[in-house]
Amino acid sequence: MKKIVTLSAIAIFATAIYADDNNTTTQAQIDALKAQIEQLQKTQDAKIAKLEKKQKQTQKNLTKVKIHDAYDNIKWNIDFRSAYEYLDYKLKDGKSVENPALLTNRLWLGMAASPVKNLIFKGQLATYSTWGGNNLSATDPFQNVNWRASSEPDDLKVKVRQAYFTYTFNTSGSHPITISAGRRPSTDGFLANHREGNEEPGSPLAHITNMEVDAAMIKIGNSFGLEGSYIKFVAGRSYDNINQPSFMSTPYTDVNAPDTDVDFFVVPMAIYNDGQFNLMAQYTYLYDFMGANAKFVDPMTNPAGAITGAGDKHMGALSLEVSGLNEDVDFLDESTFFISGAFTTTVPKAGYTMMGSSDNETGYSFWTGFIMPDLVTDDGQIGFEYNYGSKYWAPMTWAEDSVSGSKIATRGNAYEVYWNLPIVGKNLTAQLRYTYRDCQYKSNIEEFWAAPDLQDGDPSTIQDLRLSLRYRY
Repeated sequence: MKKIVTLSAIAIFATAIYADDNNTTTQAQIDALKAQIEQLQKTQDAKIAKLEKKQKQTQKNLTKVKIHDAYDNIKWNIDFRSAYEYLDYKLKDGKSVENPALLTNRLWLGMAASPVKNLIFKGQLATYSTWGGNNLSATDPFQNVNWRASSEPDDLKVKVRQAYFTYTFNTSGSHPITISAGRRPSTDGFLANHREGNEEPGSPLAHITNMEVDAAMIKIGNSFGLEGSYIKFVAGRSYDNINQPSFMSTPYTDVNAPDTDVDFFVVPMAIYNDGQFNLMAQYTYLYDFMGANAKFVDPMTNPAGAITGAGDKHMGALSLEVSGLNEDVDFLDESTFFISGAFTTTVPKAGYTMMGSSDNETGYSFWTGFIMPDLVTDDGQIGFEYNYGSKYWAPMTWAEDSVSGSKIATRGNAYEVYWNLPIVGKNLTAQLRYTYRDCQYKSNIEEFWAAPDLQDGDPSTIQDLRLSLRYRY
């Protein structure tokens, strides 16, 4: 028995020794495997990190490509309108003149490009023609004046309506600054955008400025420390008296003294705009403006009768727009009310007249409007507007979009109602507009040379009914 125990002890001891040798070997293998795994993990982590870096670089390159594609090209948009108009003029002598069916097409091709941040170019090409019409400007003694080149129906020639750049800097400061130059977005401005069916207005105050001009601008943001405030300083030329063409011995000069160029200086400003209340103002000064001299000649038969350098002109306007009249009433919350007052003053030089007067003459105007939901469609609106102008009221609104003439410039009373109706969202819309003008004095298109008093051939009332379809994309 003792022998058996001894043998067993020896076997157990031998087994223990063998097991210990196996454990040592196994542990070594485990440690080696762990080392291999750790090395593999390090290699894998390095590969993942490298892949992530490549992915980031790829994403960065893709972002650059997207930015390049978004900025390094010209974006185009379309604004096309076909319109029917009924025109009726009652003249001072009792006669009546009408056009029962004036048909027009107007096309605007808009373009925009921004190759780098804060630098933008915008332009707009335009045609505006009557159906079956010819070149109406052939009978216009002022056909070379470009104030309304693309704002009245004429021929199918493509004209440049807008072309300008803007560059903004100091954007992180309290007063960001924008500079710009070119053919300005100076039509369909503040308040006129409602009757034109535009969500956003052009740059100037439409009460005194609605004409196509070339100018340079500096805009200073947050100018008055009030919400939405800014001020602009705009200088440009509205008439260039160049009368020596390129083939003459002294090209591009003015040699017919005392004729000179007509330049202007404009200061538009947003005083306060919180999204509901928008208060804006503008002052305009034109120097060496047009008028007549002592040797007066009717410019309609001889354009030399209207000359520049006759005197200076001052204009000013203060306009308030209120959007959302009462938040608790849906109808009023979607309605807009505006009111505006303006003046114009002519200062003729000695020996000249402006609007038939050698004295300083001041005219004034009042304009108010109310735009509300039509209660028939989801987004349709009905607008009501009233204008009054005094005898010597003379704004620069020749490019206003009315073939019967500028209703804003009416010397007398003007009443207007319009219905802006969506057909296919904002892409296809319609407008029905009726304008009635009670002209107590003649149209201010003749302000250069003629006294405002009505003559027999002048209209005493004007009716303009327009139905239009407009496509925008």
